[in-house]
Amino acid sequence: MQTERSPLKPPYQRVASHMNLNNKDIWLGIGVIAFGVMLLTVAIPDHVSSPSNVRALVLAPTFWPTIVAYMIVALGVVLVASRLIDRPVSASDETWNGDGIGDELIHGWARLLAMAVLMVGLVVATPILGMVLASMITFAAFSIIVFSPRPVTSLIVAVVLPLVLYAFFSHVAGVAVPQGRFLTLP
Repeated sequence: MQTERSPLKPPYQRVASHMNLNNKDIWLGIGVIAFGVMLLTVAIPDHVSSPSNVRALVLAPTFWPTIVAYMIVALGVVLVASRLIDRPVSASDETWNGDGIGDELIHGWARLLAMAVLMVGLVVATPILGMVLASMITFAAFSIIVFSPRPVTSLIVAVVLPLVLYAFFSHVAGVAVPQGRFLTLP
């Protein structure tokens, strides 16, 4: 009587795969750190101009790109540190059996395609609906695409975040935010 073979690799090969996943994450983290440092040292200073008469630091054109660049560097450091501590990497059976084709891979490509369509939709919808309403719809759709574990929180953020950003940029920073044909905010 023959027994069916498990699609999983033996434990010693799983450990090797686990180490490969950790090494990839470490290199990815190093790449993210390098990208953030490049933003801080080259891209922002050379390509984002800031007038000298800005009345508040948060209104300077270089402020938010610099904050985002520092966040990118911090996330890269967190990724490298978490893999050096050797926190377990969760992976599905499709990852371990090495065939490269599994439901998760297909669903991942489908989500990537859906995100590309969503971004094109945002660009097309912004002149018609306005930045705020188009962002709300995009964020809500994004939460659906990535299967958000907290859909109610995602919906609240999808509504509140664009409104708060609109209030800041429109009323505090004095930056015009694109209004739509159907909805004009004060």
